[in-house]
Amino acid sequence: MGYEPPFKRTARIDSLAMEVAEMVGALPASGLVSNLHLHRELRIRTIRSSLMIEGNTLSENTVTAIIDGKKVLGDADDIREVENAKRAYDLMNELDPFSLDDLLRAHRVMMDGLVKEAGSFRSKNAGVFDGDRLIHAGTPANYVPEVMKDLFGWMNKTDLHPLLMSCVFHYEFEFVHPFLDGNGRTGRLWHTLLLAHWRPALAWLPVESVILERQQGYYAALAKSNEEGTCETFVEFMLEVIRDALAPYAGRASEADLREEKVLDLLRNNPHMTVAGIAEATGIPQRTIERTIANLRKSGRLVREGSTRAGVWKVEGY
Repeated sequence: MGYEPPFKRTARIDSLAMEVAEMVGALPASGLVSNLHLHRELRIRTIRSSLMIEGNTLSENTVTAIIDGKKVLGDADDIREVENAKRAYDLMNELDPFSLDDLLRAHRVMMDGLVKEAGSFRSKNAGVFDGDRLIHAGTPANYVPEVMKDLFGWMNKTDLHPLLMSCVFHYEFEFVHPFLDGNGRTGRLWHTLLLAHWRPALAWLPVESVILERQQGYYAALAKSNEEGTCETFVEFMLEVIRDALAPYAGRASEADLREEKVLDLLRNNPHMTVAGIAEATGIPQRTIERTIANLRKSGRLVREGSTRAGVWKVEGY
């Protein structure tokens, strides 16, 4: 009998999966399916968010410039990370999510010039860290090739729904921690690839951006699943992330909701931005922006730090 990851469906998991499936069913009418401009914006946001989780500090404007092929000033490794991530995400249409060789190919592209073992399983033991704190010690290096072969064997034969299978894979991948470095960004890319294999529009879903906003929750879910010896907690967390990433594109978000997200995105990138500047950048009347900001402050999603003239905006959870 082949490998079976430790996972049991729960009422909460089934409920979240049904909710996500319903939202995915509403996507054909959304820009997530065919809006090329939106696709570009989301891919930039996805790449930046995934790399920020790993400590990359480049601004959205700098990341955009790198993706556009422009020369920028900044840490050489940070710049290389963006260039590599763009190449890796550009490969998505060529990659088979059920091929272990393709996973190694994706890692090789993602980590080219950053680690010596790019495209190869690690040759020594390693772990998952939150800052300097060890969260989980990965599978001993000499077992990694066999364990990863078993995991991909399971994916190729399981009857588990693709949505749930993708979440279980994400957990198992991070549990094994198969590479010396680049596990987080490669695992998140592969999760997106599995989702896109189920429904192609999900290739553009900004899952990484929601994980960034809930980074401590992400690590906590991994740690709790490790302690429990089964991945239900992590699967629930990721289903909530996928649901919330879908919300603006699945017919549930009102015009006001989308406007709020647009304002928050601008202020994440430039906390010094003025109301007039936001109005100019979005093409939305200044009085409407003022009401939007007032609502965001009232809901606690946006905070003003410092004086009216010299202060900055802080997006909560970012």
